[in-house]
Amino acid sequence: MLLGQRYILFLGAGVSATSQDPQGNRPPAWGEFLDKACNLVTAKPQKTAIKKLIKEGKLLIALQAIKNGSDQADYQNLLNHHFNNAGYIPSDLHQIIYNIDSRLLVTTNFDKIYERYCNSFHGANLAYKVLDYRSQELADEVRSDTRLIIKAHGTIDQVGNMIFTRSEYHKAKQDYPHFYDVLKSLFMTNTIVFIGCGLEDPDIMLLLEDVRVTGRHLKPHYALTKKGSRNRFLIEDWKSTYNIQVLEYGPNHSDLIGDMQNLLTKLETARAEAAGAA
Repeated sequence: MLLGQRYILFLGAGVSATSQDPQGNRPPAWGEFLDKACNLVTAKPQKTAIKKLIKEGKLLIALQAIKNGSDQADYQNLLNHHFNNAGYIPSDLHQIIYNIDSRLLVTTNFDKIYERYCNSFHGANLAYKVLDYRSQELADEVRSDTRLIIKAHGTIDQVGNMIFTRSEYHKAKQDYPHFYDVLKSLFMTNTIVFIGCGLEDPDIMLLLEDVRVTGRHLKPHYALTKKGSRNRFLIEDWKSTYNIQVLEYGPNHSDLIGDMQNLLTKLETARAEAAGAA
């Protein structure tokens, strides 16, 4: 799939969810987070309306309503509790992704699990640079040899700048158009491999709606999904609308690690053969 191609790995919440702290806690998925965040809203009619939005799948509107209807200190504390746990231990999947060694990696995750794992090997050398959507240096860094982790929706380090609602996303697009121009170029000139992403999740869809990756008609992008977890009509829509081809693993979530390890093994073999022929 990736041999001989320019590719970028795109990490979603499913990658972070493979981590856990010593107590067994994991970063929450969208649905789980919204259920807990909804409890911050004290007005019963408002909470009932928000739960209805969640049930209908209108997650971005629900989150905006939660943010508007809750105490902002409580809201930020909830974000920190779930996304800023320094005790989250990287999983085997993080190790495999690191060893695949994609120079450019994009993520909508707010946590710092993967970047901490990367930089733990390099100490003060900081071989990986971490840039978010506010960076004015992204284009220059992309053209350099620097390994980059691009946090498209911000980081838990700066809760006030995290993109978590539709209004926050549109404000970011208005204030930082340069970032989205660069991101669109990356999507148009590289094969994107989505790992741990629910492509119906709001954070992913916001980006896809903007970059419209349908520009590469002959060479598709790829999304790794668990076998049987996606409706075939949804899969067909991803292909026709975004040129994203689904690669299924399974039947269990744990099978992803084995398939990713097989991919890594093939890449390492190809790299060794190329080095021997040089």
